[in-house]
Amino acid sequence: MNKQQKKEDSEDKKREEKELRYFLYVIIFIVIIIAFILSIKYIFISKPKIQSYSYNNFIFKNISGMWYTEIQKQGTNKVYNVPLHFGPLELRNISINGDVNSFKNKTNIYITFDPSGNEFSYIALSASEISINLAQTFNITPIAACTTNKADACANRPVVDCKTPGPAAIYLRYSNITRVYVENNCIFVEGYREELVKAADRLLLKWFSIMP
Repeated sequence: MNKQQKKEDSEDKKREEKELRYFLYVIIFIVIIIAFILSIKYIFISKPKIQSYSYNNFIFKNISGMWYTEIQKQGTNKVYNVPLHFGPLELRNISINGDVNSFKNKTNIYITFDPSGNEFSYIALSASEISINLAQTFNITPIAACTTNKADACANRPVVDCKTPGPAAIYLRYSNITRVYVENNCIFVEGYREELVKAADRLLLKWFSIMP
């Protein structure tokens, strides 16, 4: 073998070794990237919170931010999967005063609010949560009402202000105190923003005999 051939063979060998090293470097780099991505999954992502628990023999499951539990309609075999924004563990500090259970025997219940206020989104959410369960679980017809008909949206709605005894009603009202109580044949559901929704769910869990 002449010198030229040896030189070419040597250069080919060096080129092959260079390409092999390059290939190995690429593989190692990819492995490192994959390992890093997998480590992020376990290091930086917190463990999910418990998504279900039992309370008073009822199972509550959190699905996409809503709590669900099964309620059997009294006197029937029908079971409803009831959605709530808050589970019982979040509602234990909310008091209920008065005989709210007597309202479950009503045919109709007015859902009233003060239209002169603002931030109605939480009032609407609470009204929706209560109304759906009144109709579905208790066969009670919810009737939208207002404490005054001065606002355009309330011009043709019944006026129920709960200042004196009148028809059965649920008064959704913003307050700095989160609570549920009975007065003048009305259930006052009070709280501020999310706390109002909590009070509404607390009333429903009382009606379902899940909470005292």
